[in-house]
Amino acid sequence: MGTILYLQQEGKIVRFLPLISFLTLTLFASPQDINSFNSPFEQRIVDEHGKAIVYRGELWAAKPQNVLWVYNKPIQKSVYINAKRLVIVEPQLEQATIRTLGDEINFLEIIKKAKKVDNDHYNATVNGQIYSITFKNDLLTAIQYNDSYDNKITIQFLKPTHNTSIPSARFETSIPASFDVLKN
Repeated sequence: MGTILYLQQEGKIVRFLPLISFLTLTLFASPQDINSFNSPFEQRIVDEHGKAIVYRGELWAAKPQNVLWVYNKPIQKSVYINAKRLVIVEPQLEQATIRTLGDEINFLEIIKKAKKVDNDHYNATVNGQIYSITFKNDLLTAIQYNDSYDNKITIQFLKPTHNTSIPSARFETSIPASFDVLKN
């Protein structure tokens, strides 16, 4: 994946866009045909020393390729993804970042790579990265992986629902006129 977004984690840089992109894709790799997905989530990043940072928020996703991650704690941030672009709106910084996504994100290839391990578990390898995906009652409940910085990433989906109607307006980016806009 050519485009990478980084988050600063107490002196350490954490790769973030590949995770968001992969999760966006994985939502549609369940045993069922998922057309939409919504859930509050908890994302835990644990470094090699056992130090953890926990992010909380809510995720909405709908085919063909619309995703909105809303982070509430410890920072507020909204990440909008569609087939062509990524928009990050950060109210505390009064800033928005807009990035064009290229062909490096192949949704169908990643879905194909998710292999069933047992009734509730799948594994996928993307660009050398191994992801463990958990379903319970055919609902996506967790994704785990170790990033290239030896951080263990776990995302728990707390109340997952799928195939419910999500208005397309949910995925429309809203950037206040007073915000700085960075384009990459």
